[in-house]
Amino acid sequence: MLPRLSVKKPYTVLVAVVLILVLGFLSFRNMSTDLMPDMELPYAIVMTTYAGASPEEVETAVTKPVEQAMASISNMKEVSSVSNSNVSVVILEFNESTDMNAATIDMRESLDMVSAQWDDTIGSPTIMKLNPDMMPIMVAAVDYDKLDSTQVTEKAENDVIPELESVEGVASVNASGKVRKKVEVIIQQDKIDEMNQKVKDAVEGKLDDASKKISDNKDKIESGKKTLNQKQEETAQKLAEGEAEIAKNSEKMEKTLETLNTNLKTLESKEKTVLDSEKKLNEGLVQLRTQKTQLETTVKSLTSAKDGLVQLQTGLNGLNAQKKALEAQIAAMGGNQELNIKLESVKAQIEVIQGKLEEQGIKEEDLPAKIAEIESGLTQAQAGLTKINTEETKLTKSKKEIAKGKKQIQEAKKKITDAKSKLQKGQISLEEAAQELSKQKVLAAIKLSVAEAEVTSGESKLNEAETALKDSSKATKENTNLDKIITKSMVEQILSAENFDMPAGYIAEKDASYLVRVGDKLESDGEIQDLVICDMGLEGLDPIKLSDVADVAVTNNADEVYAMVNGNPAVALTMEKATGYSTGDVTDRLLEQFEELEAAEEGLHISVLMNQGVYIDLVVDSVVQNLLYGGILSILILLLFLWDLRPTIIVACSIPLSVVTAIVLMYFSGVSLNVISLSGLALGVGMLVDNSVVVIENIFRLRNEEGYSVKEASIEGAKQVAGAILASTLTTVCVFAPIIFTEGITRQLFTDLALTLAYSLLASLVVGLTLVPAMSQGMLRRTKEHRGRFLPKVQNVYGTLLSMLLRKKILVFLGSLILLVLFAVLSASRGTTFMPDMESTQMTITVSPPDDNMTMSESDLQEMSTEAMNRILEIDGINTVGAMSGGGTMSMMSGTGNAVSMYVLLDEDTPHSNKDLKKEIERKTKDIACDIEVSTSAMDMGSMFGSGITLQIKGKDLDKLQKISEEIMAKVEKVEGIAEVSNGMEEGNKEFRIAVNKDKAMKYSLTVAQVFQQINGRIKDASTATTVSTDTEELNVYVSDNQDESMKRTDIQKMKIEYTDTETQKKKKVKLSKIADFSLADSPKSINRNKQTRYMTVSAVVDDDHNIGLVSDELRETLKDYEIPAGYELEYTGEDENINESMGQVALMFIVGVLFMYLIMVAQFQSLLSPFIILFTIPLAFTGGFLGLWVSGSEISVIAMIGFVMLSGIIVNNGIVLVDYINQLREQGMNKLDAIVEAGQTRLRPILMTAITTILGLVPMVVSGDSGSDMVRPMAIVTIGGLIYGTLLTLFVVPCIYAILNRKKDVKFEDLGK
Repeated sequence: MLPRLSVKKPYTVLVAVVLILVLGFLSFRNMSTDLMPDMELPYAIVMTTYAGASPEEVETAVTKPVEQAMASISNMKEVSSVSNSNVSVVILEFNESTDMNAATIDMRESLDMVSAQWDDTIGSPTIMKLNPDMMPIMVAAVDYDKLDSTQVTEKAENDVIPELESVEGVASVNASGKVRKKVEVIIQQDKIDEMNQKVKDAVEGKLDDASKKISDNKDKIESGKKTLNQKQEETAQKLAEGEAEIAKNSEKMEKTLETLNTNLKTLESKEKTVLDSEKKLNEGLVQLRTQKTQLETTVKSLTSAKDGLVQLQTGLNGLNAQKKALEAQIAAMGGNQELNIKLESVKAQIEVIQGKLEEQGIKEEDLPAKIAEIESGLTQAQAGLTKINTEETKLTKSKKEIAKGKKQIQEAKKKITDAKSKLQKGQISLEEAAQELSKQKVLAAIKLSVAEAEVTSGESKLNEAETALKDSSKATKENTNLDKIITKSMVEQILSAENFDMPAGYIAEKDASYLVRVGDKLESDGEIQDLVICDMGLEGLDPIKLSDVADVAVTNNADEVYAMVNGNPAVALTMEKATGYSTGDVTDRLLEQFEELEAAEEGLHISVLMNQGVYIDLVVDSVVQNLLYGGILSILILLLFLWDLRPTIIVACSIPLSVVTAIVLMYFSGVSLNVISLSGLALGVGMLVDNSVVVIENIFRLRNEEGYSVKEASIEGAKQVAGAILASTLTTVCVFAPIIFTEGITRQLFTDLALTLAYSLLASLVVGLTLVPAMSQGMLRRTKEHRGRFLPKVQNVYGTLLSMLLRKKILVFLGSLILLVLFAVLSASRGTTFMPDMESTQMTITVSPPDDNMTMSESDLQEMSTEAMNRILEIDGINTVGAMSGGGTMSMMSGTGNAVSMYVLLDEDTPHSNKDLKKEIERKTKDIACDIEVSTSAMDMGSMFGSGITLQIKGKDLDKLQKISEEIMAKVEKVEGIAEVSNGMEEGNKEFRIAVNKDKAMKYSLTVAQVFQQINGRIKDASTATTVSTDTEELNVYVSDNQDESMKRTDIQKMKIEYTDTETQKKKKVKLSKIADFSLADSPKSINRNKQTRYMTVSAVVDDDHNIGLVSDELRETLKDYEIPAGYELEYTGEDENINESMGQVALMFIVGVLFMYLIMVAQFQSLLSPFIILFTIPLAFTGGFLGLWVSGSEISVIAMIGFVMLSGIIVNNGIVLVDYINQLREQGMNKLDAIVEAGQTRLRPILMTAITTILGLVPMVVSGDSGSDMVRPMAIVTIGGLIYGTLLTLFVVPCIYAILNRKKDVKFEDLGK
C-alpha cells in the first residue's frame, strides 16, 4: 500500500520529507544534551547530624531508630547505613517502580515520629533523593594574581560565586578551600577566679551590711520607746482644752439661726407671687404667637391667590385682543387658512384659561371683583398681624422684668440659706468636735498601746532577723560554690539567649497590622566583648562583661584549608545543574560567564578542572564523524555493487532522512542527546541503509532483468520485499524491547540506546517503502544494469562452493560449533569489566597519607601535595593542575579520612595517552611519602557504579569483625593482581578507653553515666554558641576553655570526679584513676550497617595489568575454603557484582528478545521450522563477536554484551531474506538443493551489500581515536566481527542447516497445475 501510494503521489512524499526536515531542525535545536540518560534512581539518603558524638553513639542514638522506621515503609528493598563521627547517613533502596515523591512523604512522616524523641543535640534528619543531577557538571578553580587565600576567598564569595549562581540552569555552586572566619571566645580561668572572688567579697559585704542595719534598728527602737511615753502625756492635756472651747461657741450659734429662719419665710411668700404672674404672662404670649402664625399663613395664601388671578386676567385680556384682531383680518381678507389656524389656537387658549377659572368657581366677568375682594382681605390680615406684633413686644418686655425680680428674690434667699447652712454646720461641727474629741481620747489610748506593742514586736523581729542572717551566712559559705558562678556552658547559654531576634506575632491597630519583633542581634565582636553575662545588683560589684572573663578574637582557618591551582592559592568551585536543564547548555553558559568575569576583573583566573560538557562535545563530534564517514563508505559500497550513480543517490538520501526522523522521534519521546543515545545513532548508521538497499536492489533487478516498467518495478519491487524487510526490521527492534523487563542499572542505562536504534530502524523502514519507490520511478526511467565482471564470477564461485558444502553439511555445522566454543573461551580469557575506559583531556589524582602513617597531619599532607603538583606540572602534555583538600564528594558517606583531590588538565594536542601520562606521574612522584592514586579519566564511567573488589563481612561485634577482616585481608593479599587491600581500620581513630569499675564507683555514689558526663564536659570540642551577622558576612561564635585546649591522656587520668558524700551531704572529689582502668585500642572511623546488621568492608584494588573479573574469580576460589565463624557471613559486592548483575539482566533481555524474534518470523513464514533454522545463526554468529573481542584485546563488558544482543537482531535479517526466497523457489516447483543454490546466488548481492554497508558504517567507531568512541567501541567490535562471520554463516551454514532440518517434500509440476 505504501509503495503504491508513494509512486502515485510523489508530491505527498515530498511534503512529508520537507516536514520531517523542518521538525528535525527544530527538534535538534531544542533537545537537551547530557552526559548520561535521564535516570530515576530508586535511592534516597537520610542524613542526620549529632555534634560531638562518636560513631557508636551515632549508631545507637540515631542510625538504629532511623533504620527501624525506614524498614517499615512500603516498597523498601534494602536499608544500609554509615555511622560516622558527628553524622549518620542511612541509604535506602526502593523497588524499581516506586513513586519516589510518595515515598519521600512516607519517609518524612516516619522520621518526624522518630526525631520527636531526640534531644536538642541531634539535628533534624534531612532527606535527599539520589539523582544523577547531584553529580557536579563542572569543577573550576578561582585564583587572583598576588592575593593570598583569605583575599581570594573574599573575592570569590563576593564577586564570582553570586554571578555563577545567577547563570540559568545552575542549581548550586559549592566552594572548597574557602577561608572561614569565626569569633573565638576563650574562657580564661584566672579571670573567672578573679571575678568569682569579687562576687564572693560583694556577697560577704552584703551580709555584713545587713547585720549592721539590724544593729542600727535595735538602737532606734529603744529611742522610740522614750518618745512614745512623752507623746502620751501631751495628748491628754490637749484633749481637755478642746472640750471647754466647744461648749462656749454652741450658745451663740442657736440665736442667730432663729433670725435667719424668719427672713427666709418672707422671701418665700414674695417669690410665690412672682411665679404666678410669670405663668399668666407665658400663657398670653403663647396665644399671641399662635394667632400670629395663623395670620402669616393667611397673608401668604391670599397673596398667592391674588398673583394667580392677576396673571390669568392679564393672559385672558391679551388673548381676547388677539382674537378680535384675527377676526378683523379674516373678515377683511375674505378667509385665510393660516389665519383661521391661528384664530383656532387663540380660542383654544382662551378656553383653557376659562376652564381654570371655572375650576375655582369664577366666571370671566366676575374676575375683577374677585381680585378686589382678595385684596381687601389681604389688607385686613396685614393690619391684624401688625397689632399682634405690638402686643408680643409688650409681653416680652414684661417677662424680662419678672425674670429680673425673680432673680433678686432667689439671690436674697440663697444668702439667707447659706448663712443658715453655715450656722448649722458650725453647730454640727461643734457636736462632731465633741464626739471626735471623745473618740480621739479612745484612739489615742489605742494607738499608744499599739505603738508600744509594735515597738516590742519590732524588737523581737530584729532579734529573729539577726539569728536568721547568721544562719544564712553560714549556709551560703558552706553550700554555695562561688568559684563556679561563671562557666563555659553559662557563657554559651547567655550568648545564645542574648543574641536573639524573633517575631512574636501580629497586633492590629485600626486598619494597620504590625509585626511584633523581640530582640536584637549582635553585629560585631565588640558587642560580644561588651555583653553583660552577670549582674547581681550588689553595691560595689559592677556588671560582669564577657571581656572580663574571656578573650574574644576574630580568627580564620587559613592554616587548615588547602586549595591550589598551578601552585597559586585558589578556591575550588563545584557546580551542579538544576533538574530539567541540559548539561551542555549550562556548561556553555558557565564558560561564557567565566570569560566575562575574567575580562571584567584584572588578575582573575578561572581554570576549568572538570567539565561534563567536554565529554558531551566529544561524543557529539564522534557521532557526527561516524555518520559522515560511515555514510560515505556505505555509498561507495553501493556504487561498487550497482555500478550506477542514480540508485546510489536514492539510497544515500535515505541515510540523513532516517537520522533526522529518529531525532524527531527522540525529541517527542523525551530522549536527550547523551552518550548512550548518541551511541545508538552511531551504531544505526550502517543499518539504516539495509532496508533501502534491499528495496532498491529488487527494483533495480525487476527494471533491468525482468523488463518491468519504471512504475511497475518501483511498486512491485518494494511490495515483494516489504514483508521481508518488515520482519527483519521488527526482529532487530524487538531484540531491544525486552529491556523493559530488566531492572536496575541495565534498564536505566540502555533504554535510550534501544529507543534510538528502534527509531532509526523504523524510520529507515518507512523511508525504504516510501521515499525509495517514489524517487526510483523518477530517477530510474533510463537506467540499465551495468554489471561488472567481478560479481558474476563471485556468484559462480559461491554457487560451486555451496553445492560442495551441501554434500558435507553435518561437518560444516559441527565445525561452526567448535569455532564458537574456541573463540568464546579465548575471549573470556581476557576477563570482564563493567564499562570500557574513556580517554579524555582530564585526569584525577588522590593524595592520601600512607598506610604506615595514617595520623599524618594535614599540613604535612598539604606540603607533599604541593610538591607533587609542582612535579606533575613539569610533565610534557599537562596543562593545569588544581588541588583541594577533602577526599571527594561522597567522603561523608564512605567515612574516608583526610585526602587531597587533584584535577589534571591535559593539552588537547598531546601525543601521549592517558595511560602513558599516568605511568609518568607515578614515576615522578614515587619518592613522595604518601599514597598517590591516579585515575586516567575525571569521569570514569565504571566507578560511577562501584569499582574494585569489595567484600562485606556481616556480624554484630566490631572487634570480631575486625579480626575476621584481617584474616581475609591476609588471604586476599596473596591473590595475583591485587594492588592494595584495606579494611578501613588504617583510616580509623586511636581509642582511649576508660573502663569504670562499677563497684568502686558505687562506693562514692557514682554511676558510669555520671562519670561520663563529667569527663565529656571537660574534653568536648568548642561548640557553636551563636552567630554574628554583619553587612558583609556571618561569623560563627565558638566558646572554649583555655585549660581544655591542650588536654592529654595523662590529664584525664589525673582528673578528679566530683561526688556527694552520703553522710555529710557535702561535695567531694575522687581521682578518676581510683575508680577506672585505662587502655588503648583501634576505633573504626565509621560503622557500616546493611539490613540492620553491622558489617566491615574489605576492599581490594586491581592493578592495571589484570582484569577485575579474572581476579575476582581467583579470589572466590581462594576464599572458598575459608570458614567464617557462626553468626557472621561474607558477601561479595563492588564492580564485579555489578558486572554479574548486569550480565544477568542482559542475558534475560537476550532470551526474551530471541523469543520475540521467533514469533515475528513464525508470523512472517507461517511456519515453525523456517524461523528455527534462521535462529541457528544467532549463537553461531557470536563466534565472530568473540573473535573480534579477542583479536582487538578487548574485555567482555556490559557494552559488549549489548553488542551481542544487537547482533542477534541484525544477523537474522539476511537469513530471513535468504530462507524466504528459498521457500518461494520451492513453491514454484524447484527442488530443495537447486532452490538453495539458486536463492544463494540471487540474494548474494543484497546480502553482501547490507552486511558490508553495516560493517563499514561501524568501522569509524572502531578505528577512531576520539574519546567519544571509547564508550561504544566494544559494541561496534562485536557487531562487526559478528556480521563478518555471520554473513558467511548466512551464505554457507544456513543453507546446510536448512537442508538438514527441512524435510518438506518438493512441489511437483502437476501439483502446481492443480
